Amino acid sequence: MQKTLAPMDTMLVGIVLILLLFSTVMISSASMAVADTRYGDPLRIVSHWAVYVPVGLLIMWGVSCIEISWLKAATLSWLLPGALLLMVLVLIPGVGMRINGAQRWFSFAGFTLQPVELVKSVLVLYMAYYLSAFPERLGSFRTGLAPMLVVLVVFVALLLLQPDFGSSMLIVGATVGMWFLGGVSLRYMAMMVVTVFGFAAIAIASAPYRVKRFLSFIDPWDDPFGSDYQLAQSMIAYGSGGVSGVGLGQGVQKLFYLPESFTDFIVAVIGEELGLVGTLSLILLFALLVGRAIRIAMKSDVLYERLVVFGCTLMIAITFMINLGASSGLMPTKGMPMPFVSYGGSALFGNCLLMGLILSVQRHLPVNSKRAKAAPRRRIPVAATS
Repeated sequence: MQKTLAPMDTMLVGIVLILLLFSTVMISSASMAVADTRYGDPLRIVSHWAVYVPVGLLIMWGVSCIEISWLKAATLSWLLPGALLLMVLVLIPGVGMRINGAQRWFSFAGFTLQPVELVKSVLVLYMAYYLSAFPERLGSFRTGLAPMLVVLVVFVALLLLQPDFGSSMLIVGATVGMWFLGGVSLRYMAMMVVTVFGFAAIAIASAPYRVKRFLSFIDPWDDPFGSDYQLAQSMIAYGSGGVSGVGLGQGVQKLFYLPESFTDFIVAVIGEELGLVGTLSLILLFALLVGRAIRIAMKSDVLYERLVVFGCTLMIAITFMINLGASSGLMPTKGMPMPFVSYGGSALFGNCLLMGLILSVQRHLPVNSKRAKAAPRRRIPVAATS
């Protein structure tokens, strides 16, 4: 067993640090007017972010030091039950905190935390464990897919009770991606896709505000001062920025026109102030992050480790695509922060936890580990020799 940890991957950590530095600048620009009006202190929000960032980095480093096999052993014994308990507790009035009609938070000393950010990592660990431990069961629905499906449905149901439709869809998307990479039968995968789309349609139709959001996505200018207001203002920001932007700090939409300008719609502020160049640079950074994570996954000879890295990467990448798509009109608007860029302590800690798991695999790789060849009977690259 490797006695000393390898240094954290320089490129991966460097990308995260660049994103966090960039986020500090953009959150400062987007939040000063709002913070001055709300709190009488223009630096109130960015000063909180300056506390969250080192805590998030400490979480990332701490998790990267943990042997990934220890996390595998702890998944069923206390990680999964603990995550389930937190999801139940947050729904209890007086224990969980309700904000804007949603019961998703715990409050500690003036700070709020969402248990779903822990659930993301725990579900990745559980799915990676099951897919790698029982590959012979994956051809059967009853003994293969059903146990994982039960766990997924329980957590999605608890999320919908909060309600948190966006996070539930994120978890479903990342889990289905892991099932595909883990070798679940394509027949069952097709059934899952049809079921998920059907469920999503029912969930959207059952809530009037979700219907409005979906219709806004189809025609954002149908009601620009009503249900389409957020997306309309976001698109105005992108259009004002053009190619090179109006200049850092010179944006207008953040001045109480664009709601959630430093959280869910911070990319629109980037598009206005830094233009297409700034937006494409952000996309490039995330592309490099995903590519580097995939490279780390392929260096491992252990299927479980590969699946953990791929699962964490899917969680981050899908969140990025949802946020970018919602702010640019390519997807229905959804309150989901941009990883490592949008303001929010819970989201930052959750993403740092995911990144810590990726770095844990990287730091515990054997020195002589080489890319494993995929077994010819398997259809996927992650199912290496075991």
